[in-house]
Amino acid sequence: MADNLARKIEFNPNEQRDPEKRQRQVLNHHNVAWTGFEKSLLILGTMITIGLMTMLVSSSISATSAQHELTSLQRSVAKEQSQVGDLHQELGELTSSSRMNKIARSKGLALNEKNIRTIR
Repeated sequence: MADNLARKIEFNPNEQRDPEKRQRQVLNHHNVAWTGFEKSLLILGTMITIGLMTMLVSSSISATSAQHELTSLQRSVAKEQSQVGDLHQELGELTSSSRMNKIARSKGLALNEKNIRTIR
């Protein structure tokens, strides 16, 4: 019942192994042949890398052109906003009461205070 699963290994420390019996295998890693799977894997990896590099360059070019277009649009919007501001200022100057009174006096018209009603 007390079954020991460990193997009994007899070891004699005085016994030496013959180095002549062991043959050394020298592997020359420069002359190892590539398998078909390794070649196909290398070709596939190269194709994927070149494809990703091409996508990266094209996306960079499109991002740059979009940035230039955005900059030109921002310039045109700023120019139009400046023109709108100028037109608002001109509108305020043209509709000022002092200017209207000056034009009315030059045409011979007079402002009658009795005819003015103030509504609140």
